[in-house]
Amino acid sequence: MMAIDLAGTYATDGVVHVKGVLDAPWIARLAAAVDRAMAAPGRRAIEFQAPGEPGRFFGDMFMHRRDPDFRAAFFETRCAALAGEAMGARQVHLFYDQIFAKEPGTPRRTPWHQDFPYWPATGDMFCTVYLALDAIDAQNGGVEYVAGSHRWGPDYCPQPFRAGGEGAERYRNPAFAPAPDIDALRDTLDIRRYDMAPGDAVVFHGKLVHGAGGNDTPDRRRRTVALRFAGEDARWREGVPTFKALNAAKLKTGDRLDARADLFPVVWRRP
Repeated sequence: MMAIDLAGTYATDGVVHVKGVLDAPWIARLAAAVDRAMAAPGRRAIEFQAPGEPGRFFGDMFMHRRDPDFRAAFFETRCAALAGEAMGARQVHLFYDQIFAKEPGTPRRTPWHQDFPYWPATGDMFCTVYLALDAIDAQNGGVEYVAGSHRWGPDYCPQPFRAGGEGAERYRNPAFAPAPDIDALRDTLDIRRYDMAPGDAVVFHGKLVHGAGGNDTPDRRRRTVALRFAGEDARWREGVPTFKALNAAKLKTGDRLDARADLFPVVWRRP
């Protein structure tokens, strides 16, 4: 098997598919943790589908603060090392985690977006390790990534995921450029989608444009966990209203994440 040039591909494309990141016990452990969260949603959980819309598109975040299995995923798997190697970081902080689960028969898509504009932060070293807990392909909502879009320059206006949230005030930020119409530009872009086995990961840059279709299958789940990491160049940026839980850190513009090591601990250091 050919070795992956993780850092080189990440720098050029902004996205890398890494197979077999989690073994069978870890897959089972995190799948059970996701099922617990879906059965008893936390206070930050979101049902993204519209009332009466078929299926279930479930999201939750900051599970590591209440569930030891999600916290262990940051500290005990090789995900933090993957993020650090990809970013070329000297050290990597836990930023936060999210669940994105699309149950069978869920038509709601994930809009094209970048993650970075949602965050009260600046810097280049922001990386997601997106873990598949089920087999994922185009039919059950596999994510598409616009390779190289992390180097386009602009930060695009955040897009609401929740049904009916298109007019939410917090998404109207004049500091950001309007998001391009990716579907209209498909023929001109390098759009990647990876068939993922349970335990595979996609490592991608915080400014990479990505989105996903619905889960059109009648019987195949699509449970995923996104582990977010930040490198040493991360700095705080006040005045970003989209993530109240992050803003609760009460950091000032320009602060390093080390200032709240209780919330953003170092989970990996370069040997």
